[in-house]
Amino acid sequence: MMKKRLCSFMLALVLLFCMLPAAAFAQGTTPVIVIGGYSSPQIYLFDDEGNIQEKVWGLSLNKALDVVKNDIPNLTKANFNALLKRDPSYIGDKISDAVLQIAQYMKRSPDGTPLYNTHAWPLSAAESNMAYINAHRADDPYLNTAVREKRFMPTLCELIGDENVYSFSVDWRQNTIECARDLGKYIVDVRNHAHANKVNILCESHGGETTLTYISLCSIVKKGGEDKEALGSLLALDSKALDELFDLSYLGNVCADSPAIGVQLAYDLVTGTAHFDLPRLIEYLQYANNPLQKLTGGDQYTWESDWESLLGGITLDNLNVLANRLIQNTEVLTIMLSFGSMWDFIPLDKYEEVKELKLNTDELREAYAPMIAKSDYAHYTVMANMRENLTYARKNGVNVNLIVGTDLTTVSGSKVNGDSLVAVVDASGAKVAPYGQRFADGYHTDYSDKAVICTDPTHNHVSPKMNIDAAYGYLPENTWYLEGQYHAMYVTDKHCEQLVLSLLFANGMIDIYSNPGFPQFDVTHNSKWGVYAKFDNDDYGILTQKDSALTVTNISGKSNIELVAIKADGADLKFKDVYGKKLKKGESVTLPLETPVPDADMQHITLTICFLEDNSVFSLNTRTLHFTVRGGKAIEFDSDNPLTEAKEKPVFLTTKDILRGFRNFDLLTIYKARVLSVIAAFKAVIRLFRSIGK
Repeated sequence: MMKKRLCSFMLALVLLFCMLPAAAFAQGTTPVIVIGGYSSPQIYLFDDEGNIQEKVWGLSLNKALDVVKNDIPNLTKANFNALLKRDPSYIGDKISDAVLQIAQYMKRSPDGTPLYNTHAWPLSAAESNMAYINAHRADDPYLNTAVREKRFMPTLCELIGDENVYSFSVDWRQNTIECARDLGKYIVDVRNHAHANKVNILCESHGGETTLTYISLCSIVKKGGEDKEALGSLLALDSKALDELFDLSYLGNVCADSPAIGVQLAYDLVTGTAHFDLPRLIEYLQYANNPLQKLTGGDQYTWESDWESLLGGITLDNLNVLANRLIQNTEVLTIMLSFGSMWDFIPLDKYEEVKELKLNTDELREAYAPMIAKSDYAHYTVMANMRENLTYARKNGVNVNLIVGTDLTTVSGSKVNGDSLVAVVDASGAKVAPYGQRFADGYHTDYSDKAVICTDPTHNHVSPKMNIDAAYGYLPENTWYLEGQYHAMYVTDKHCEQLVLSLLFANGMIDIYSNPGFPQFDVTHNSKWGVYAKFDNDDYGILTQKDSALTVTNISGKSNIELVAIKADGADLKFKDVYGKKLKKGESVTLPLETPVPDADMQHITLTICFLEDNSVFSLNTRTLHFTVRGGKAIEFDSDNPLTEAKEKPVFLTTKDILRGFRNFDLLTIYKARVLSVIAAFKAVIRLFRSIGK
């Protein structure tokens, strides 16, 4: 315990003096409201006196097992039929019955009103203040479920004191404008409880959707007009009540990680088109559950990147059938569609399609009309105008900043550029190339396009992979993109944790240029990848004539590494003294360039770093990083063919690659080189077949 307290104290000191603005910790600290993701707040059933009767949501394993035990004969029969007939839909139907028993109190009326006296808890600032929760959680077990972002909350409490941290619970089944209304009530309550003028907000996923919707409604209310009147009508609030709840002056810093402004997964599930991606699903679940934390000695989660190559060809047809059968069960789907939030999750460009598919009779359209009216407002007044709403908020003093994960397909199999659940285009508003493609070399933002938000031609908002143009985003100067960052998993990446804290405790308005340590585009620093690299005089992902060396860092949380080779594609780049460089955990090495930097502007290249790990299932690992050569001779861009394929070429190591730079060889070195080249070739062939399959 003493060691834990000492470590927490040291972390607080490091963050206090090395990274965070000192003003954030002055007397009168601005309180922080933490808002979690979808379904994280527990839902309870209450009696007429307001006493909790039972928890009706967060599913517990014991509760699920009780249902299963009571239905063993039917489940046994279902399993037998599934095995005999090779049809998992049997067990899908039986699991649906179990889900219906567990979720019986979760259903709402088609118009969105509750059927039972159920809601989230606690709702007041006093009861959801972390000082209160920490003082009373031993006496009230329900309080343990009141903490949002449990892995990150201790850090916040250590930094500013638990009395300054609040954990917001909302009934996430509601329409998003109703969730935003409840957030507005909560903010007023927190300001009064903390005796503070402003609040800072850390939010992720659905919490990000709720918060950005709240900010948008604040902008709408401040501007007034028909949209404000329509909002008042939908929420049954007069103009004065709207002004009291939705006020931009209440907000200081807002950090929104992975805001769920449209969720591709929701579309896949509701339409029954989910086709699960096995490596993506396994990796995402390991990110979420962090099962190896104790083994690795920290929060960094461990996953062997090479499993993706080996598992990528395995399909989950039975799971796809089972899951789609489960969701498409009429009663299960009815429960889901009784949640206004589920309608609000449907991406803007697919919303009318889902309405036409699921509300296909006059009777259904009439029954769902009040809920759909709120969802229409969320889509066409809030989501469709997110750029204008957030820009207006920033001009009025709200320091809102976004973090978006990129370059991961969804766990449900949709091939879109996202963070495994939410597409980049929905979370950020950026222009995104179709998955598997990128903008062709020579691409620059077309500043004559009226859809471009950043109009400064000296700014380059194109990602190193050349597949995202952030100049079109909601907030081009206030959105950070992290390649490979899973949905709302900033806690698995210490570098991203620091970015979150720097945004949350910023001293005044900031943007992507405020801190050189956090460029607009970066890759995840999660330890599973082993290495990180950037050129010496530029941000990550950029190569210019100013650069003369590559800095490689061991970011593995569990292994010392030994560099084997660096293979370039797209340009002839070679580095001195690569083979045999040994790096302990956290160490870096600078490798001088042997070849000149290409004289080009907006040329895409990749560097694949091959290395050995001393504590890995696969001793030879690789990481491919993307860079854009800038500032040289202009490359002619073919506007008639603006896209090109972005499939990465397999990397083959030869014995010559591995032995390059060695002057004194022995038989063991030569044997080692040949074995490693065979392993690398085997893995490359697997990746080649996978790319052909896609």
